[in-house]
Amino acid sequence: MVTASSIIMNRSLIMVFMRMPVQHHIRTRSVPPSCSKDFNREWFITMKRVLLCVLVIALTAPTIQATENVDISVAIYFSSVRRFAEEIEEPLRYSWTHEGATYTITPYIISKREVLEGKLSSYDILVIPGSGRHYLDALNPRWRSAVISFVENGGGYLGICGGANLASMGFQEPLSPNTLLNRSVLKIANVYVNDEQGEEWQYLWRSNWRYGGLPLNVSIPQNDNPIFGGLYGDLRSIRYWGGPGMYDAGKEDARLGPVTPLAIYAEEPMDVAPLHYWKWEGGTAVPARNITTDIRGQYAAIATTYGNGRVVLFGPHPERNTFFDGHVEEFPVRPKLAPFTWFIYNWVSDNASVISYNWWMLRRSVAWLAGYDMPPISEIAAHIEEPAYGLYIYGRKVIPSQHALVIGPLTITGVLVDAEEGGVYIDGELAYEGTGNVEISVHLVPGIHCIKMTAQRGNEAAWGERTIISLG
Repeated sequence: MVTASSIIMNRSLIMVFMRMPVQHHIRTRSVPPSCSKDFNREWFITMKRVLLCVLVIALTAPTIQATENVDISVAIYFSSVRRFAEEIEEPLRYSWTHEGATYTITPYIISKREVLEGKLSSYDILVIPGSGRHYLDALNPRWRSAVISFVENGGGYLGICGGANLASMGFQEPLSPNTLLNRSVLKIANVYVNDEQGEEWQYLWRSNWRYGGLPLNVSIPQNDNPIFGGLYGDLRSIRYWGGPGMYDAGKEDARLGPVTPLAIYAEEPMDVAPLHYWKWEGGTAVPARNITTDIRGQYAAIATTYGNGRVVLFGPHPERNTFFDGHVEEFPVRPKLAPFTWFIYNWVSDNASVISYNWWMLRRSVAWLAGYDMPPISEIAAHIEEPAYGLYIYGRKVIPSQHALVIGPLTITGVLVDAEEGGVYIDGELAYEGTGNVEISVHLVPGIHCIKMTAQRGNEAAWGERTIISLG
């Protein structure tokens, strides 16, 4: 493609070439007896004209754009709850094109076995999602050493909630249950974490996972890191489930790079969603005292380096949707058991964001960790809602399961967010074409089937996948 700027540049090159003195191109060695200086001069002028024609053709011909394909391989750690890993996997099924290069993030779910067998070197980035089981895995010195070496030698680390705690210097607090967790920390980020069991953790322990978690505003400070570029000074709502506030640890280690705050908690969880410890009086539950938190003003997300590798940590959960209003609702469950299970809470709101509202945070974090240009800040997504994990009988989910099991007809539902084009494929065959909300009725033959939903917009693409086991 020829642009105005390329024509101006090409014309300038041609004029420079034409103004070059002829004598600068005449060799200074002796002229052969059979040749005269006049012949050499005439020959050079002729060749100059030929080369000028070639140059004009080359510079004004349509440009063929070469496209480079770059794959970014991401290992998502699965320790106890596979769903936590898959909630990270979905946002990372994504590609974008920038300046002639197409970048594709390819996520893989791995387990403790791959880490202990030294297979992290097969990936560019390791993601540790929110979970508690990896604290136990990290008690194994071989596991810790493998992850630390991976980052130190140039790998990227993305930690969310518990994964942020794991990467930190640990908990700077008196003897408590958290001090036991300090034996597991990786110490690849020069921050302490503020995440006390009786305070912030209560927003995890008491949460209804589907309807719990509260929306919390974070502020975006001016910084030199591009992940939140364009949003400096803004507030952003993000879902919170008891994750840490982070603050500088000030440890001296040549491998530890400076800490860049990407987001700062602008609100206190206890103010947005007041929770309580309860006591029972005469068969009635009454509040005993408030649950307190103290993370406002601390880091909600940071970027740093360790050795040759890069690290990004989030206290809250960008993989989940959030809400723009609402209130907390507490209700009793299992009152005879431990205080952690006396009450759980929901967040009640009719004003939820799209599922992919903050997915760009993960995608841009991955790009920065891998050392590549930033993808757009966008909400593009291909999200499969149903079937989820469970046994479906004639379209109705009857019990939860680790797999999507189907008996009888089924309705596939989902949403294509911010898509200009989209489709649904069943075992590679196009079953739906369009955008927006998706609803398809199918009756699958017995066997294992792959459902794939795709979305495209401009230079971006996203896709979702679900394996369905049909029992007839």
